[in-house]
Amino acid sequence: MSRLLRWVIGIILAVSLIGGAILLLPFSPWLPGGTVAEISTREVVNGTEFNALFPSAVPGESLVFTQEKRGFSEAKLKRDGQVTALLAISDTITAPEARTKFAAVQTRLKGWPLVDQGAQASALLVADRFQVKVIGQGSGLEPERRHELLGAFDLQALAALQPAASRGRLTKAAEPRRLPPASSEQLSQLELKSAALQHAS
Repeated sequence: MSRLLRWVIGIILAVSLIGGAILLLPFSPWLPGGTVAEISTREVVNGTEFNALFPSAVPGESLVFTQEKRGFSEAKLKRDGQVTALLAISDTITAPEARTKFAAVQTRLKGWPLVDQGAQASALLVADRFQVKVIGQGSGLEPERRHELLGAFDLQALAALQPAASRGRLTKAAEPRRLPPASSEQLSQLELKSAALQHAS
């Protein structure tokens, strides 16, 4: 094989590998394996599952999703074309330190611990796992409006969310238990009983 042919084959293989990697890149969160902050992706809730739980925009407002990845989803709340707030849900399994600020909190919203962070942000911790956050933008939002937005998320559905790995375990656990196969001795006894019943009839 000539040197030129070897070079051509090598270049074709390299281009094919790079092209394949580029094509698969957008689907990497759904491919098996991989980690997010050293946690298996199967243990982290996908951001797409959070999207349906955001508040619905009221007339005059719009909700524009701006970021979505494993364990996180974010949207901008706009009024008259201006961003008034950032809304986000994050799976704190990838950042457990985010839960520490809720440790001694007494204030609750719909049963979940609520914290105000500075003059512009409020956050909830749902099911000791999911952080729901509203951050005022521009001229800002009053705490009451931020709390109202937090309460408008579907918090009950969020609390019930499970990562793919847990859903797999639940499905497996829900399978009906199968009886062990009968031994040859048990089968012989069943055959004798069946023959005796037939003889008696």
